[in-house]
Amino acid sequence: MTGVLKMHWRDKTVWIYVPWVVLLFSFAINVIIGILTKGQENINSGGIASIYVYMFIAILIVQAQTFPFSLGMSIRRTDYFMGTALMCLLVSAGSSLVLFLLSVIENMTDGWGVNLHYFALPFMKDLSPIARFGVFFVVMTYMFFLGFVISSIHRRFGKTGLYVLFTAILLLSSIGSFAMTYYERWMDLFKWVAHHHQLLYVWMIPFIILYALISYGLLRRATVS
Repeated sequence: MTGVLKMHWRDKTVWIYVPWVVLLFSFAINVIIGILTKGQENINSGGIASIYVYMFIAILIVQAQTFPFSLGMSIRRTDYFMGTALMCLLVSAGSSLVLFLLSVIENMTDGWGVNLHYFALPFMKDLSPIARFGVFFVVMTYMFFLGFVISSIHRRFGKTGLYVLFTAILLLSSIGSFAMTYYERWMDLFKWVAHHHQLLYVWMIPFIILYALISYGLLRRATVS
């Protein structure tokens, strides 16, 4: 497992540099917009989502590149999974800590002096510091392991597995959307989410565990091609 962790750590470009370059570039654009508007407009940016989307994509790339190589170096599948999962957790924890500190600075500087809410999103204002860090960490970990399980499905079953997966998701989504529209439940759903959105982050935790277990089971039976 240590060898896998070291292997991932050598590729800091994918794990660390690129996501933060993407995020800070988006942040800089929002700051410029704030400067141009002289802070007279309240800017609630969703640009922070860029780092989460990247982390989802990153694990797809990482597994495709490192899994065959690891097995070729006689690394056990269990060690590969454990090392990769630990790297995901470490990167999530480190990135979440930086995001939390930036949100604190943002609050202290009144939105970077231009009324910009980039890291300290409005719904976080009532959260404790630990809860705010927890939101950053849980969401990032969720995106990592969501990407991990999808890439593991591809590794185990190939393109056919992905076709079946996404077809099933599309069918279930279509059926659910039709039912919500037919029974006029959309507004009830939106109201519930508005009042219980913090529970959504708690419910991500069992899904993270489920994704990890499925990924482990699939990788143990995956072939190298």
